Amino acid sequence: MKLLQLISCVFLTVSVFSQKLEYPASLKVDTSYAYIQFYSNETVKKLATHFDNVSRDKMVFIHYGGSHIQAEYPTTVARKNFHERYGSGGRGLIFNYGAANTYSSINYASTFKGKWKFNKSFQGRKADIPLGVCGMTVESSDTNASLNFKFKNQITPGEHRVYLFYENDSISNDISVFFNSKQIDPALQQLSYTSFGMTFLWNDSIKTIDLNVKPKTGGKRFRFYGMSIENEKNSGIVYHSTGVGAAAHRAMLILDKLPEQAAVLKPDVVLLDFGTNDILYTNKIDGGLQNEIEKAIKKFREINPEILIVLTSTQDLFYKGKYITAGVEFRDLMDSIAKKNDCLLWNWYDLAGGLKTIRTWYDEGYCQKDCIHLTKKGYDIKGQMIYNSFVNTYEMYKKNNSISSFNIPGKNYFEKQPVDSLASINSDSVSIERNVIPKDPTPKKPVPARSQKTYVVKSGDSLSKIADKFNVSLTKLKSINGLRSDMIRPGQKLKIP
Repeated sequence: MKLLQLISCVFLTVSVFSQKLEYPASLKVDTSYAYIQFYSNETVKKLATHFDNVSRDKMVFIHYGGSHIQAEYPTTVARKNFHERYGSGGRGLIFNYGAANTYSSINYASTFKGKWKFNKSFQGRKADIPLGVCGMTVESSDTNASLNFKFKNQITPGEHRVYLFYENDSISNDISVFFNSKQIDPALQQLSYTSFGMTFLWNDSIKTIDLNVKPKTGGKRFRFYGMSIENEKNSGIVYHSTGVGAAAHRAMLILDKLPEQAAVLKPDVVLLDFGTNDILYTNKIDGGLQNEIEKAIKKFREINPEILIVLTSTQDLFYKGKYITAGVEFRDLMDSIAKKNDCLLWNWYDLAGGLKTIRTWYDEGYCQKDCIHLTKKGYDIKGQMIYNSFVNTYEMYKKNNSISSFNIPGKNYFEKQPVDSLASINSDSVSIERNVIPKDPTPKKPVPARSQKTYVVKSGDSLSKIADKFNVSLTKLKSINGLRSDMIRPGQKLKIP
């Protein structure tokens, strides 16, 4: 009876606690993956505690990613839902994309005057223009230059705490700051200069912001890293969206100003929503990718040992006439790294339908013609599912706070396997075995059943160890199981020739 009650708890949370969003069944969105998965009770307890305390202690997200996050399509939807349910902690980070010669957020226009040079994280490290928390930096030696912002919907009146990130050193020029065309008064707005730039209070709505460079004795340039607008009251959710088009996971390793600026923002949850630019052009996993991701994890934990890191998978991709099958491998790699490093996992790949579904998303108007980027209504689904997944996991934990782990194995897209979903659920941990999709684009010659054994992968196993154990070649072991890499995970069933 307890087992059946837990199963009901797991599957009902999707319909009971998720916000509803209409979309065609043909997209094959699988909401049973609408969870933030975890591998220890301590980790999910930290997540739940943040939600429990949100009325008296801000919960701060920083969502990193590529072009979709730079434009803020899904993050705008996620932010709106979090604010409606848990209260707003403020707008969060903004950046002047115009001065960086790229497209701006859907929420505000960013324009500029004067000559600016820039660096973006996907371009690599530049010694003369270091990168900060936003993954982009702009710099000007023009004393008549300015950075200008105009919000499409004004930020509502309230007591706002503004953090302005710029290089405040001996050769930096100064700036005049205008909100709604009114200059900030150092006395009235309690302006103070800091090592990271400046901070002040603004007690009104916000429609426009202008930063005008002005000369200072010894000044040679003005270097801007971004601006955060938060509520002075310590409650609600702050959802920072910090995307850089074309960026991959390695971009996180060159944000030299991140430790200093993250100490101001105090993030509780970091989402590393990359992957497309890691696998799109080669359709394979680079040998150094795992090391890059683990270095990024270490970097954030040096900033805050208690920080929660969410690794994500990509959506299905179609490029140069071929489906990017490495998306399956990438999903499994994220799962493996998350488990090894006690991170959280969001499996957007299977949630969004999985292999060979992206062209259907295009046919239905949810994906752009390139079959890489989604349309607005496609990103609306992703943003809604980000929110739903956090809430579903939180509510599931509140119903059973003894759960030690929650892992939903990814679908197998290359061969049929028996489905045994109920046997893997118990009161200490939850692991839902998903239905497999028998679509093998390159079918293998079947091996007679009498010559095969089945082995269930255990923690600490590697593919080479298993091959040695059963005295078979690694190549043959991978071939018979349709494996494209040496990546395996505990609980996975392998055929042994």
